[in-house]
Amino acid sequence: MSGNKDFFPLERNRYFYGKLLTVRDFDNEQRYTRSTAQLMRRLAFGAGVVCGLGVSVSDDSTLLIESGMAIDYLGRMVVIEEPLLRKLQMIDGQETIKGKDSAYLCMRYHETQAEPVNAVGASSGESRQFNITREGAKLFLTAEEPDYRALLEASGKENVSVIYSSDKLSLVLAVPELVCAGREFTVDMLVVKNEKTPPVYFELSGASGFTESEDGRIHLQFREDPSETRRVYQVSFRLKARQMSEIESMFLPSGGEIDLELGSHRRKNYMEVGAKCYLCKDTYQLAERRRLADNLERRLRGRDIPIYLAKLELLHSAGSMFLVSVTNLPFAQRIAKETAQVSDGGPRTVTTSVRSLEYWQKPDVKANFQPSTGALHFDFGIPSPEQYDYAVSHGTVDLTLPGGVRVNRKVFSEEIPHGLGQGMVDVRLSIEFTDHAQGDETALFFGNSEVFIKGKQKEDVPWVEAAAVVYPRRGTMRIGLWLHDMVEGNRLTVHYFAQKPERDTSRIMAKRRVGLTVTPEFSHVAPRGNLVFQAEVTGSEDKGVRWTVKESNGGVIDHNGIYQAPELPGTYEILAISTADESITASAFVIVE
Repeated sequence: MSGNKDFFPLERNRYFYGKLLTVRDFDNEQRYTRSTAQLMRRLAFGAGVVCGLGVSVSDDSTLLIESGMAIDYLGRMVVIEEPLLRKLQMIDGQETIKGKDSAYLCMRYHETQAEPVNAVGASSGESRQFNITREGAKLFLTAEEPDYRALLEASGKENVSVIYSSDKLSLVLAVPELVCAGREFTVDMLVVKNEKTPPVYFELSGASGFTESEDGRIHLQFREDPSETRRVYQVSFRLKARQMSEIESMFLPSGGEIDLELGSHRRKNYMEVGAKCYLCKDTYQLAERRRLADNLERRLRGRDIPIYLAKLELLHSAGSMFLVSVTNLPFAQRIAKETAQVSDGGPRTVTTSVRSLEYWQKPDVKANFQPSTGALHFDFGIPSPEQYDYAVSHGTVDLTLPGGVRVNRKVFSEEIPHGLGQGMVDVRLSIEFTDHAQGDETALFFGNSEVFIKGKQKEDVPWVEAAAVVYPRRGTMRIGLWLHDMVEGNRLTVHYFAQKPERDTSRIMAKRRVGLTVTPEFSHVAPRGNLVFQAEVTGSEDKGVRWTVKESNGGVIDHNGIYQAPELPGTYEILAISTADESITASAFVIVE
């Protein structure tokens, strides 16, 4: 059973004294409560995952689905109460994906009947009934590509059209119906590919009558990063409308030309793009037209669309299916936790994060806007307080004491180098003495020795004051002693501890430099075999790394460094990228044989 499929008409019971209540009346009561709650959830929050429901690979044929909750396109809550481990062969629809390179793991609302009971007084054949309807989720697999237009329009996209489709790649364009004169607007391209698709390059171009450009044409150009691991993602292009007003025009009136590269293959296609745009004169007119277009029909689109939890890349061998990679929530069916309505098409969600930079680095701000979800994220880089490093030096100076009465006498050393070169130097002095109370142990005292005088009882600490004069230009110093009382022996040993503050030196920079090593560096493994790689990050508190395989057919590696080799023999490069500094990388090599 699938529960309420329609919200209307909104009817509730009217009670009066003497009313005969039947099953129909109680059903109506329950239906009204459920319909209004579902309608409110669908209109206020939309459809998608609220929390959890992440999908990951447990082993090469088993999926782990985290617990969580979603709201479907009828406003119903779809709940998985606890994590599930599911073999591919145990999931409904597995027979439809045999021989397919990719498939989707989907979820729908599902009801089951529970607690069978005897229905006393029921007519013949209806004596056995169920006491409870249990709500839950149904997981299933499908190799069918979704109806991209229905899916994207249900998420709020407009003017959706598939401009290229093959077994390796689909490109889906979405263009806003309303734009504001003189303002920027966003055009989105959904990229859907599979594991065997080489890096993608495309350029969609065509003459446009209402967007600003140097040659009067639109150029939507994109080249995929070779390290890209997602199989479904969105690319956004920012365009600017001309300073015109209240005109309606096709986005590409004369059609478009797409120049497409897939690895070494290149092709050009010409197509009609049925996207009609209205150019509003100002933001007020834009907001007003959006308000008028915002109706129940648009808000309740896609009632039969499932939640696409993951896109699975598959490998078939010896009659069995194996998982190669997983792309979570490929079509971004997620409900934002924070919403803020704005009248000019700005962000609906704003989040922030803060990074700590080194004190010599400049402040940095990065902004990331996701038009599909209306999410705007600011990442602030704040320099840490300025720090100093210190060069240090230690040495001793023996001062010969004068003969005769030594009370209130002063002794000075010659000018000596302190060992830290020119510049401002801080010097601390201590006096060496023999502490008889501690078994004739040699000790040093700093500061004022009067602290250790207790009435007439005198300790072994000599009553002496020490001072230094530093000459910054020459890198030298003189040490002096003031003898307040008699001192035994013919000399005193003075220890000096000098330190010199340094800032922005190469030594500081070297200490801060991020380093990365990967083990093992070279390995042999059988086809489809597994290896575990470990990465060590130095010079940063952030020890995280991002793993990738350089070759597109070189196997897969997860975020824990667990690598699965491909079936094809060869030598493949495993790349670790530091999350503290993405310019820091380290490689390891695997020989599959």
